[in-house]
Amino acid sequence: MQEAWLRREFLTPRRFVFNVLFYGSHLMFFTLGWYLQATNEKLALLNLLQYSVWVSRGAGLVLSYDGGLILLPMLRNILRFLRPRVVGLFPADENIWFHRQVAYSMAFWSAVHTTGHYVNFINVERLQARIETAQDIHYTQAGGITGHFLLFIMLLMYTTAYYKVRQQCFEAFWYTHHLAFFFFVGLYSHATGCFVRDTVDPAYTSSFPFYDPKHCLGYNGWRFIIWPGVIYFLERVWREIRARKPTRLSKLLVHPSGAMELRIVKPGFKYIAGQWLFLQVPEVSKFQWHPFTITSAPEDPYISLHIRQVGDWTQELGTLVGASPEVMAQLTNTAMHGEEKDGKYEGTVTPTRGDFIELDLSGMQRALPMIRIDGPYGAPAEDVFNHEVAVLIGAGIGVTPFAGILKHIWYRQHRGNIGALRRVEFFWVCRDAPAFGWFQSLLQEVEAAQADPNFLRISIYLTQKVDVDMMWNIAVNDAGASYDPLTLLRTRTLFGRPDWNNIYSRLRIAIEEGQYLPGAGTASMRTTVGTYFCGPSGLGRVIKSACIEHTNQCVAFKFAKEHF
Repeated sequence: MQEAWLRREFLTPRRFVFNVLFYGSHLMFFTLGWYLQATNEKLALLNLLQYSVWVSRGAGLVLSYDGGLILLPMLRNILRFLRPRVVGLFPADENIWFHRQVAYSMAFWSAVHTTGHYVNFINVERLQARIETAQDIHYTQAGGITGHFLLFIMLLMYTTAYYKVRQQCFEAFWYTHHLAFFFFVGLYSHATGCFVRDTVDPAYTSSFPFYDPKHCLGYNGWRFIIWPGVIYFLERVWREIRARKPTRLSKLLVHPSGAMELRIVKPGFKYIAGQWLFLQVPEVSKFQWHPFTITSAPEDPYISLHIRQVGDWTQELGTLVGASPEVMAQLTNTAMHGEEKDGKYEGTVTPTRGDFIELDLSGMQRALPMIRIDGPYGAPAEDVFNHEVAVLIGAGIGVTPFAGILKHIWYRQHRGNIGALRRVEFFWVCRDAPAFGWFQSLLQEVEAAQADPNFLRISIYLTQKVDVDMMWNIAVNDAGASYDPLTLLRTRTLFGRPDWNNIYSRLRIAIEEGQYLPGAGTASMRTTVGTYFCGPSGLGRVIKSACIEHTNQCVAFKFAKEHF
């Protein structure tokens, strides 16, 4: 297990190159900061502190570097524009992962920088290098005040960004992360403390930058790293302006297993299948924006979002639009009992397992809530038409990116324009049977429209333990039926967890033997299989390992995971 983690994180070619450049550049800046401090004759008095000041100065330069890097992956609109052009050079789809790597680096170098300065301040007082005490430097000068302020904000941001905390209380993560504004104000003003100077007395001035540059000999890193902050600020202003353009909620559909579908109309909103956006409902929260995958196709006259009610924000949204958790529970209970298309049902909830309720929004006593959307933003699944074989894997609600993609494929098939794509393998792993109702009608349409039965192959796995009622329902309805009793598709449901290693092994062998794609799978005609996954990280690591293991000279398995 540990060996697999080491190979995945450090030894794969792209990660290896990244690690060499990322950690190598950090060590370079640390060494440069150390060297410039130790060899500066004007700072001879400060260099009496020796290693503590050299270490703190080297770490400080690294933190300036990280202060500029950490905002780059958050420039979402710029990344969206650059992504199609540079995706082969660096993993543009892993911007959140890169953001975390920089954050980890900042945590480490902050500890080094802070420890070095604590030793510095004590030694300054002990050696009488300055006419001031360690307590004065800590709590009365700009460097010490902003330093402790930055550490406090980092403590709040890092603890609430922890995965389990973020899952349990997204609001805490959201609001504390917006303390980043104050963090960068503190970072840019940290050097005004003028600790690094060639005089014994402070060298403050009454005008910007509030210190005398003739005597304050810091690196002035803020003059360089402030530009990503300026660009980020301008992008946020643009996103706010764009989000305020007229947007209307046109329909609300309620699906089984706690999923509701919002259909939105926003003139001029253009996107590519598989992309995602941010949604805000001011009546629920004036400040929170939540990411959701677009489940409609660009050809549709609306933008659809499938939202599962799993948290406070989504449940409040459901209650606001008339799809309360009680309505969801009633529909889910109906689906669990497995009523079929022709079943009779007396009640307010449509009995068909793959059907949905369209709420009558015009009959609501109150006005529809105002909604705002920001986006769209790029995702790996945009590239699905660039590969000969596309493997689409969704786990639970993680199937949402592929709803729009499958629909878009269906539209493009009708136009006779599917690019390099020759085969599609669609896997959907669900924990509970009612979830199949989310996209059942869509899958039925796509499945029925296939002129070539080999072009699209659907594999659906149910991982929950089947109870007695469901077992009897399957036994009664499966015998002689032309459709699966759970999904109402021609494709039969498989039970248990998929064996991904076996699946990719069989796929590779079929390609190599020419059974899967005639004329492909040879050393001279290498076949590229693009795997696109959306779901839990643990499952993603298993699938990625299978892709790496079965890649050879004839077949190349590429892996990409959705990140928000």
